[in-house]
Amino acid sequence: MIKIEVCASSVQDCIVAQNEGADRIELISASYLGGLTPTTTVLDMAIENGVKIPIMAMIRPRGGGFCYSEIEKEQMFREARELLKHGAKGIVFGFLNEDRKIEWDETRKMIELCKSYEAESVFHRAFDCSDEPEYNIQRLVELGCTRILTSGLGANVEKGAELLKLLQEKFGDRIEILAGAGISTENIESIIKKTGVTQVHGTFKKYGVDQTTTGTDVTYRYTDKGDYEAVDSKKLTQAVQIVKRLNEE
Repeated sequence: MIKIEVCASSVQDCIVAQNEGADRIELISASYLGGLTPTTTVLDMAIENGVKIPIMAMIRPRGGGFCYSEIEKEQMFREARELLKHGAKGIVFGFLNEDRKIEWDETRKMIELCKSYEAESVFHRAFDCSDEPEYNIQRLVELGCTRILTSGLGANVEKGAELLKLLQEKFGDRIEILAGAGISTENIESIIKKTGVTQVHGTFKKYGVDQTTTGTDVTYRYTDKGDYEAVDSKKLTQAVQIVKRLNEE
């Protein structure tokens, strides 16, 4: 069965994801930076508002890359524990060294932390910034990592489709391959058929308007598309219907 994971950055996003039929949520903050650690309050409120599908919590202390200082690592582990205590069903993370190789000691520790809470461990697209995909995935399998969020090392899933197909065929029975980066209602079916992946990750986003974003000589706008991002229920419904049809074929 093919699953859809929705990237959510608010309580409302989580509610929309569940209501429109998503299978799982990745909860983040600061989507415009590629996703940072969300607050426990957002997680609490999503659960309090009836969200029952699994919520994976991003652990990322800042924008930029994935080579962290000791104090940043301490922050990451403390935040991971708190989010797990508050009901996160998994942790999304990634550690790299300066040479862009995976930092295996911290990776192992995070996977073990997740296991101690009977939660899932998800190595995110830091995987796509490293140049040894088959070696890396083999080691993640050995460490017991649940899932990898990847674009197949491409700028998006379209460009990484060939490697996604290879990874799914070679390792998909030992670790979950979650295809993400550029998934849309327009390409979701073709990506699934091209790669054979059984899970896709998308934002399915729209842009809202907040008249207070820009003043006479001040602006907090980070894109010309709108003032803030939110999950678009119509786009998500369309994607869910496509996947439902594929599952029935």
